[in-house]
Amino acid sequence: MKALIFGGAKIRDYTFCEQYLKERDVLICCDAGLFHAKALGLLPDYIVGDFDSADEEILAYYKEKNIPIRQFPTRKNETDMELGIFLALELGATDLVLFGGIGDRFDHTLANAHYLLSLLKKGVRARLVDDKNCVEVIDRHLTIHGHAGELVSTIPLSMEVKGITLKGFSYPLENYDLKLDDDYIAVSNVLAAEQAEIDIKEGYLFVIRSKD
Repeated sequence: MKALIFGGAKIRDYTFCEQYLKERDVLICCDAGLFHAKALGLLPDYIVGDFDSADEEILAYYKEKNIPIRQFPTRKNETDMELGIFLALELGATDLVLFGGIGDRFDHTLANAHYLLSLLKKGVRARLVDDKNCVEVIDRHLTIHGHAGELVSTIPLSMEVKGITLKGFSYPLENYDLKLDDDYIAVSNVLAAEQAEIDIKEGYLFVIRSKD
């Protein structure tokens, strides 16, 4: 099951959403993420949050649609995005795409990026996506389908990532070890073809596909 989750961070251009929306099984909006669903003319399957930042008129609009709503107190341990993730896992989702999770609040953005590791350890694929970036954490193999010239950065999340091999890149690596506190030589690599391969032997690696 693939779940799409809208957080409340600003989205400048919704064009990138289209490919993911076609593949979704369930759509969850977290608090102010309702704004994005309304902008796209979508009806979420579930709505969660403490609703301290949601537009009251938009929330009222969706309440009239009888969409299941889970409201939580403002004083809580979880972020609204986490609540949406918990619900997706409860529903049985094994593939999550997180929209509205990269924004002006660096603490929220960083927390969302790090939460990808927790999901990976649960056997769940998760990507944090906006109009400029697609962020994923891997612990073994990833095949990338894209186009030549696309930027891809591979940045360690664990203290050390061992045995990194990059194929199909302008700057390939073969069985290379990257350390969190060392030089980041794999930032802004470039796809050399429409398909590339990333393999690692040990550790956790951020794979970030970006465009200017």
